[in-house]
Amino acid sequence: MKLFKIGELSELFNIGVDSIRYYEKVGLLHPIRSEKNNYRLYTLDDVRVMNTIRELLDLGFQTNDILQFEEDRSLDHMMHMLEDEEKAIRKQIASLKTKQKGIKARLTSLQEALTLDTSENITLKHFDERAGLKIVDGDMPDVMINYALANYTKADDDQTSTIGVCDCYILNPNEINEEGNDYKTKGVFFYAPHLSVHTNFTLPAGDYLTLCYRGGFHKSLHLVPKMMKYAKAHHLEIIGDPIEFCHIDRYETSNIEEYLIELQLPVA
Repeated sequence: MKLFKIGELSELFNIGVDSIRYYEKVGLLHPIRSEKNNYRLYTLDDVRVMNTIRELLDLGFQTNDILQFEEDRSLDHMMHMLEDEEKAIRKQIASLKTKQKGIKARLTSLQEALTLDTSENITLKHFDERAGLKIVDGDMPDVMINYALANYTKADDDQTSTIGVCDCYILNPNEINEEGNDYKTKGVFFYAPHLSVHTNFTLPAGDYLTLCYRGGFHKSLHLVPKMMKYAKAHHLEIIGDPIEFCHIDRYETSNIEEYLIELQLPVA
């Protein structure tokens, strides 16, 4: 009968001797001892087991699964093992597809944002109804927004995305925040046209003056008045508050110069 030393088995399967000793320790391998020098000697059945170990590990099974099979090696057991693993893989595939969809949606949002004209030119655009998730109805300091988001998520047991999602601020053009770097808000919501997220309110369809810029939110302090003057000069009636759509901000970068903000002002 052909017998193998541990080094030969290690070379045959291209694995370390520590792994072979581990398989022996858990009861998968059963070497005999040489009468001459008490060395471990592995049999051809151990070679069969090593082939089984390698194959089932490659298929995603755990060592304990393999041990249970070796203790009850039957066709019925093997069929059930394969069927269960196939079901588990189907679930993993579905989960990966969901993650892939989410990543693709976020990439699409960011890629679309990067195509926007950030020259601060004012244009008139028409938008259909847009659904969003409002987490604050009223003024809230900017530093508290992330807390409000986490608290809303906790209360509604609904995960809300931030990366590749617009955090939006309905501005109060008559009041400046305590830091003096932006307007106070009348509401905060999140808008994600490419992601399936929970929504609880709708921006009405209509015409909006729009303007995009790069940099910090302080720019809104002189750009919002610029848009209002434009509306008056072009005989447009302002019918709502200005809104900051933060396409790229702290959720995607720490570099303020990379921020990409769109201002929208509803007009008729």
